[in-house]
Amino acid sequence: MSAGKARDILGILLDRLERVPERTRQPAERAPADFPSAAERAAFDRLLADAERQGAISVVKGRGEARHLTERIQLRDAARLYEFLGRIPALERARVAASQLQASVEPRHTDAAEARDNIIAGWLRGERPFSISLEQTDQAVEFITALDAVLARDPMDRRDLRTYSGQTTGNTKLLERYASRIVNFLKQAGKLDVYLSDDEAMASLGLEKFSQPVLIAGPVRLAGVDFARLVYVGLPPEQAPMIEPAGAIRSIITIENLASFNRHVREALQANDVAIYTGGFPSRAVAAALVAISRWPGISRIHHWGDIDEGGLRIALHLTSLVPVPVLPHLMNPALARLRGTPAKASRKIELLPSDPWQPLATFLGGDDARFLEQEKIDPEPITTFEAVS
Repeated sequence: MSAGKARDILGILLDRLERVPERTRQPAERAPADFPSAAERAAFDRLLADAERQGAISVVKGRGEARHLTERIQLRDAARLYEFLGRIPALERARVAASQLQASVEPRHTDAAEARDNIIAGWLRGERPFSISLEQTDQAVEFITALDAVLARDPMDRRDLRTYSGQTTGNTKLLERYASRIVNFLKQAGKLDVYLSDDEAMASLGLEKFSQPVLIAGPVRLAGVDFARLVYVGLPPEQAPMIEPAGAIRSIITIENLASFNRHVREALQANDVAIYTGGFPSRAVAAALVAISRWPGISRIHHWGDIDEGGLRIALHLTSLVPVPVLPHLMNPALARLRGTPAKASRKIELLPSDPWQPLATFLGGDDARFLEQEKIDPEPITTFEAVS
C-alpha cells in the first residue's frame, strides 16, 4: 500500500517536471506525515531508498528527533527516475500519439486538418487541446472525423443528423457526442454566433435529428397549393425555400416564440400579412425560407418580434445578417420595456451604427436602467405603417 504511495509521489515529481520542463530548480514533494502502521512506513521508505540508490531522487530527512523520518523527496535525475518507474517521458508519448493521430485520420476540409494539426502541436507542448489529452487518441480521431463531416457537409444536404452522421462517419451518434466541441471550435473560428446554444448552433448548420416544419401563416402557396385560408401551415424543411406569395403582400413578420406566433396569427395577422415562426435562432430551413421571402416582389422590409433581452436582440441581428432587406423591430422598444419589463443586469455592449433600427434597443439593454421583457407577456398587435424604435 505505502510502496504505491511512494510511487505516486515519484510520479508527481515527473508530472511537475513535464508541466514546466524549463524550470531551473528540480521539483520536490513533501512526504506524508502519518501512516496507518509502522510496516507501511517501512515499505514507503524502502521504495524511496531504492530510487535514491539508483540516483533518481534525493531523500531529505527531518531534524532533531525527526531525523529518522523522511521529510521531503527531491528529483535528482529525471532520466533515471523514468527508468526506475518504467514510465515513458511525456514528449515521447506525445510523439507516439501524434503519429497515431496523423495516420488515423485524413480530413477533407482544411479547417478540420488544421484542428488535427493543432491537437498534435498542443500535445507536443504538454497541453490538452480541445480538452483531449494525449492518452485519448481515440477521442481525438473521433472528434476530427466528426468535425470534418460537419465542415464538409453540402448546405443542400437534407439528411437528418443521425442518418448523416452514420453515413459519413460510420457512427449514427458521433456528431451528437462531439457537438459541444464542434460548436466551440466553429465559434472560435468565427463561423458561428458565440451566443448560440449547442442545439441552436447545430440546427443552424442543418444538423437536427429531424428538422422541424417551417411554420408560416398568410397568403402563401407551395407547389400550386394555396394556404391563405389556413390559420398557418407547417412546410417540409426541404421545400420551404420554394414558398411563393399567393397575392399582394402588405408586410412580413418573424416571431421568436411559439406562443406568441400562435396568438399573433389568430389575433393580429392582417389581410395580406405573412408571419413566420423562427423558433429562437432560425434553423437552416427557416433561414432559407426567409431569404426566399425577402426576394419576393415588393418586399422592402421585414419586421421581427421577440424577447426584449440580449438573446432576443442577437436573434434579430442574426436575421438582419441573413436577408438583403432591413429587419425592423415590432413591439421591441425601450419604452415598452420600461413600462412592462423587469429590471435586469445590463447586457454585453453591442455596437451598432446610429442609423441601425436596433441601435436604440442595444443601447438600452447595455445601460444601467436595462429591463428585460418576455414577448409572451405582451399582447400581439398588427404591423403598422410606421413603428417607433426609441
